[in-house]
Amino acid sequence: MSDLDVLENVHRLIAASTGAGKSYFVGWLVEKLYAEKKPFIILDTKTKNHIGLIGLKGVKLLKIKPGARYDWQKLLEYPYILCIPTLRTRTADLIEQYTALIDEIYNTGNERIIIVEEAHNYSKNAYVPSPVLELVAREGRGRRICLWFVSQRIQEFSKLLWSQCYVTYLFKMLIPQDVKYVEQFIPDFTEINRKLQKYDALEYQHLSGEYQVIPGSNVNRSTKHYG
Repeated sequence: MSDLDVLENVHRLIAASTGAGKSYFVGWLVEKLYAEKKPFIILDTKTKNHIGLIGLKGVKLLKIKPGARYDWQKLLEYPYILCIPTLRTRTADLIEQYTALIDEIYNTGNERIIIVEEAHNYSKNAYVPSPVLELVAREGRGRRICLWFVSQRIQEFSKLLWSQCYVTYLFKMLIPQDVKYVEQFIPDFTEINRKLQKYDALEYQHLSGEYQVIPGSNVNRSTKHYG
């Protein structure tokens, strides 16, 4: 995979079951963004998932507290941001805060890649997407705003949002129902999935139907991974 592919201004989905190497892979992609000075913000749902990325100089860490109010405009003055919850922050409260932040990013209109962890939690179900995420998915690219959706529950992730993604990264799936579901979006996925090894990542280009397998041995981070 070339750096140009990672830097292309498109929405992406990164999906895998827990423990498949998804967070390590996302961190590797983020390091590529950082190397090319591409502004990003990570909306994490765990305290340690991506905490190693603060080892990159200039990455701003923000801890989201229950009921707290934030000056999002001031936060967005930083080019590289990692948001994490505190131990007392409930998922529903976190999603509410992050939704407001995504809305602010869209309204501000500055270039940014938004990495949305546990993206399935933002929508009621696979058929009713988050209004804010739908807006950014449809209109954000014109403002140089891209969404990278990360999820371990592929069948709960919005179909509409997935349809807006030009690139999908998938790791080996062990649940037959998930494999069958993915084939609605990626033909022949059953055969491709059978050949994937642990920590390998499938990169699928939806417009061309082309794909490649990124071996896990090729994914080497410079920052420490705690996930």
